[in-house]
Amino acid sequence: MKYFFSEIDEVTLTFSDIKINRSGMEYIRIYFERPNENGFDFLEATLPSLKIKKSKGFTTEESARLLDYARTNAFLIWEIAREDGAEIAASL
Repeated sequence: MKYFFSEIDEVTLTFSDIKINRSGMEYIRIYFERPNENGFDFLEATLPSLKIKKSKGFTTEESARLLDYARTNAFLIWEIAREDGAEIAASL
């Protein structure tokens, strides 16, 4: 499931449910998107590592700013993912 987090300067940040990697560590995929003439610029990374998995259309400086924004808001993103995941599990 994807959750909306924010939209700033035409860049939308969404994120996934909490997932577990092969090492048993939790992570969340974060997605930045911005409309352009041919579709969208995008950047996909993970929390907590903030490693970029895929990117197209954002400059190095823009990518650094976006990752810094994600780092600053990581606590809220984790909190929302945990709360919404718990609510979904309770409703099943």
